[in-house]
Amino acid sequence: MTPPDDQSNINSLASLLEGKGLDAGDFIDVINALANIKQRDAEKQAKEEQKTEETKYKIFVDKEFVIPTREDCFIYRDGRTKSGRYFVRIYDGKKKRAFSKSLGTTNRLEALHLAEELYVETKGKLGKGVSIKSITTKELINIYLNQRFKEVSDIPHNGITMSSYDRLIVKLKYWEKYISYHKHTKTKIENIPTELGKGFAEWIYAQPKQFYKDRERRSRETINQIVSATKLMYKSVAIEEKYITMAEFPIFKNLKVNREVAHKRDVLEREEYEAICKWMNNYWCREKDIDELETIKRRCYALYFSLQHNLGTRNKEQLGIKWRDISVIKTDTPENQRINRSVFIPTENSKTGRARHIVAPIADKVERLKNWYEKAGIEVKPDDYVFINLAKTKRGTNTPYQQPAMEKRLKQVLAGSEAAGVWKADGRNITQYSARHYYATDRLMDGLDVFVLAVNMGTSVQYIQSTYSHLTSLMKSEEITRGQGIHRVIAERAKNKETAEKAIKTALKEIKDNQYSKD
Repeated sequence: MTPPDDQSNINSLASLLEGKGLDAGDFIDVINALANIKQRDAEKQAKEEQKTEETKYKIFVDKEFVIPTREDCFIYRDGRTKSGRYFVRIYDGKKKRAFSKSLGTTNRLEALHLAEELYVETKGKLGKGVSIKSITTKELINIYLNQRFKEVSDIPHNGITMSSYDRLIVKLKYWEKYISYHKHTKTKIENIPTELGKGFAEWIYAQPKQFYKDRERRSRETINQIVSATKLMYKSVAIEEKYITMAEFPIFKNLKVNREVAHKRDVLEREEYEAICKWMNNYWCREKDIDELETIKRRCYALYFSLQHNLGTRNKEQLGIKWRDISVIKTDTPENQRINRSVFIPTENSKTGRARHIVAPIADKVERLKNWYEKAGIEVKPDDYVFINLAKTKRGTNTPYQQPAMEKRLKQVLAGSEAAGVWKADGRNITQYSARHYYATDRLMDGLDVFVLAVNMGTSVQYIQSTYSHLTSLMKSEEITRGQGIHRVIAERAKNKETAEKAIKTALKEIKDNQYSKD
């Protein structure tokens, strides 16, 4: 049954059609025609919207070839951006790589000009096999440091240690400052004048020092090491990664270095060393105004000071020694076993990356160090570091002291002992590392074989000979002058005197024998 409202509408529509001379069939045709028109309009609108959407997100808009005869370079606007700036795209057919870059302009003619210049430059690089991408000096340094950081290892010469990596950062900072000084911070490395590197070493030499300001100038050897680090960076990244060619490699010039390679660090005399040790034990460690913990800390440092002069270790090696590294030498005699100890320097704790044993008469010092730890309530374990940090916040963490802390103690000892009249610095700069040079000098003066010393110190015979060659004449003075000058005269006189004495004795014996025979 049809609802009353719908029936009323149907009756009205029938009356309208009848009044216009139309029937129901005509009405249906009109309806179908209107529906077809509406559908076509909707489809047309959808196509327009789709075309607009495609154009909106199309990358290459207003594409135009820079050189009409070549299709490997064209400019375009990026449909994904609203800036309207032109970009250039260069395609390398040999390596199947494309290079795109913003030209920074919305002007078509300017974009064509810039793209043509870039095309010539890029094609030149591709022809040389150089990377299309250009980098600045700062980017070069960052790339190189990231590469080297991946090689960081606890074992020397098995990569790069963290301390060496930190020093590398400092060295390369000089090159970055030098480039900035010459206003080439934003210059691509291939565009930096190659002759700029010639003045790098001299520029460093002229810079004010940050440390050891009491000394006149930086070490020439140190400056040459900075230059070498910079050259290696260019070879490892700029050349190997093909950012530049050898024709664009900076020309570096090292500073001339004096052929005298004797050690530059000042060293204590044996009498001074012994006097300072005595002052530490008898006065410094017995001050009345210090508490028990500070007394123990001072006692332990006094032993640290003495042990390093007895072992000749490098600072890092000394602080890295563990109790399990110290052992009795089984091949020694029972008497020597009470005196000597072997200290093992493992690979990871050695600067050269080679393990070694150091033999020294330190048994009594090691035992005294253990006793002081016991008084501090610390139990010595094999895997513990020998020189652990005694601060209350570090207790039980097996944390060794760091070099700055030991240098600070050394300065206190040197200043206090000098003020007490124990020794005089006389302008010498004594550091913790000076103990290693003291050890080498002291052992050579006692006539220790150079090869044995080199093995004990973990260095080369050549280094020992070149660094301490000035001691040779002092150690061998008697052998060198034997048979020369006054020594020859004395020897001849002694020989003549001996001959005369023998003749007199023989004569007296003969006279005595003759007397007895007559009787």
